[in-house]
Amino acid sequence: MILRPLFLLLLLLSPASAVDVQVRAQAQPAGAVILVVDGLGASYVYPEHSAYALDGAPLGKAVLFNLTGIGGRVVDARVPVPETTKSHSVLVTGYSGVDPQFLGPTIFDAARRNGYLCLAVLQRGDAMPMLKKMDAVLYLGDNAMHGAEPTPGFRESAPIVLRPLFQEWQNRFAEYCAPHGVAGYAGYDAWGLDAAADIVRHLTGRSFLMLVNVGAVDSAGQNLGAEGYLQTVAALDRPLGRLAEACRENNVLLVVTADHGMCFPSARGKGGHSADKYMGRLESLRVPLVFFGPGVEELNLAGKWSEVDIAPTVLDMLNVSESENQSWEGERIPLKQGFDLRVVGAPGVALYRGETLLANATGDGECNFRGLARGLYSLRTGERSWQVLMNGDRTLDLTEKTAPPLGGMKKIVGVILILVINLIGAAVIVWIWRKE
Repeated sequence: MILRPLFLLLLLLSPASAVDVQVRAQAQPAGAVILVVDGLGASYVYPEHSAYALDGAPLGKAVLFNLTGIGGRVVDARVPVPETTKSHSVLVTGYSGVDPQFLGPTIFDAARRNGYLCLAVLQRGDAMPMLKKMDAVLYLGDNAMHGAEPTPGFRESAPIVLRPLFQEWQNRFAEYCAPHGVAGYAGYDAWGLDAAADIVRHLTGRSFLMLVNVGAVDSAGQNLGAEGYLQTVAALDRPLGRLAEACRENNVLLVVTADHGMCFPSARGKGGHSADKYMGRLESLRVPLVFFGPGVEELNLAGKWSEVDIAPTVLDMLNVSESENQSWEGERIPLKQGFDLRVVGAPGVALYRGETLLANATGDGECNFRGLARGLYSLRTGERSWQVLMNGDRTLDLTEKTAPPLGGMKKIVGVILILVINLIGAAVIVWIWRKE
């Protein structure tokens, strides 16, 4: 007889279920391409930054309209370690201390659990644990501009359409890289970008996540000096535009970044990035980071951001749930067109923008307002109001602010819990006494 009222009391005290309110529909990408331009420093392509050699000489810039003229652009993004293999691993794990030989959970593992196909086009090669994350891969095991040949690899899960497609692009590599000098470097990168664009077009209707790495910019910096480096960077613009267009036509998110930048000892010297004299320089550490596609707001985002922020941001854009054992070191970059506001501790709340009522949620538990554009809102419950600035996903706890004066409700709940404990204790004593 005691247990039945106890159950009812606990049911009344348990939190109510969450109420979801979709304020505005959010665009959902069909897939994503993460393009890593090896050695591309933001100092050489962003209008906000300037590049200098170690001897203080100013260095020039290259114009990449298809990088800086579209999408959501992070003005100051930096890599923890300006070294290719390490940086690739940081990018896909969101962890700056990752060992490339023991990657652990990555964005590819999370994507595959959510039904995504995982692909890669890698020009600079990579550690074997990275290649094993893919359903299909087309990669070069060395950095040779001439005489090298891409190697395709497939799991059984790879769609059959990819096999002849990868074979075609394996055969076309020599054609792109035939010229010598800057033209050969430009062709090397164009091959990777055009292959990626073709793959995107052949995957219509499939959810996929593809990593693309093009390596000629880094090689040009180390072999051709600052002038050849900038010419190779400038040559990226057209093939990058072709890849961006393929992604746009197929509702695919495109993320463009780099694994490190490039530093030069002088205006005429050959560059580097991982040696002690280079690795601490902003020219080596600061990289471009641009998101382009469905659900991305077009803006220039200030603040300092890190490569470890890319992985959680990509999964958030794709609405892919993270791994239970994944602990991101970074945070989601607020570039979405719509953000989520979670409100707890209010018996019912109305959401306004200015004097316009956007949504009204009732219930004693949790309210989730989804798809909010960037800007200032107000929450109202009864005669009380709170201002909320939305520039990212937020949680607002109104428990204390809506509680009765002097913590009256807490005292009531405390008294009830004490009574419940006493009743349970009495019931146990009676049960033991009757049993004896």
